[in-house]
Amino acid sequence: MTAAEVLNLHTDGFNRALIQQDYDALERIYSEMYMLVRPDGSVLNKQQVLKDLREQGLRIHSIGLEDAVVRVVGSVAILTVASKTVSSRNGKESQAHVRLVAVYGQEGSAIRLVHFQSTTIVETGGSI
Repeated sequence: MTAAEVLNLHTDGFNRALIQQDYDALERIYSEMYMLVRPDGSVLNKQQVLKDLREQGLRIHSIGLEDAVVRVVGSVAILTVASKTVSSRNGKESQAHVRLVAVYGQEGSAIRLVHFQSTTIVETGGSI
C-alpha cells in the first residue's frame, strides 16, 4: 500500500462513490470494522452508514480536498485532509468545512476504509 494508492482510492473511489450514490462501491470500500465518528460525536458502523445513505435522503453534491497528507505505517494508512462538502438531506442544502482523518487498512488484497472521523473547521475572521 502506497500513499498514492490510498489518496487515489479516497478521491476516485470513496468520494466518487458518495457523489454518484454508488452504494455497491461503498460496500466494497468500507471494512466490516468500519466506524464513522461525526463532528457531533455520534458513531455509526458500516451498516448504519449505508442505511443512512440509502434511506435518509442524504445526497453529496461535491467534495473538495485541500492539504492532503497520507502516512503509511505497515499495513495501515492515515489520511488527514481538509474537506469542503456540499450536500443536501431531503432537499435542504448544507455546506461543511471539516478536517478529516480516514484510516485505511490492507485487508487481503484490498485496501479498505476502517475509520473516518471529522472535526468542523471554524472560520475565523480575525487574527489571534
